[in-house]
Amino acid sequence: MRFALVGVIATCAHYLVAFGAVQSINVYGANLAGYLCAVAISYFGHQRYSFQLSSREISHRSQFPRFILASLGGLVLSYLVLAIMEDGLGAAHWLSLAAAVCLVPIYTFIVNKLLVFRTSTNSQMH
Repeated sequence: MRFALVGVIATCAHYLVAFGAVQSINVYGANLAGYLCAVAISYFGHQRYSFQLSSREISHRSQFPRFILASLGGLVLSYLVLAIMEDGLGAAHWLSLAAAVCLVPIYTFIVNKLLVFRTSTNSQMH
């Protein structure tokens, strides 16, 4: 539930920034602006709130690079969705952006849980 809350906040920020930016730049640039905003919210929100890592478990040196790689994977996925919907199907910007920002969190949860914010406690659970 905590992951969902942080994800909803990040997703809303992503969509609002992208939707506002698409009025003055192309949909891909707008998506990047929204995505960067969501990344900042997600990293600190998931680290501190979703996965409730203690100070001892926080390692920006190891977690941040993994988070950035996971986020880049999410960015690639979002651009793939946009390309399919915008260029392939001719969908409206609002629908393409909505699809991208709704599909990426599924990917993000899996990668963050299993790879980015993995601790000895949740590693033993698998």
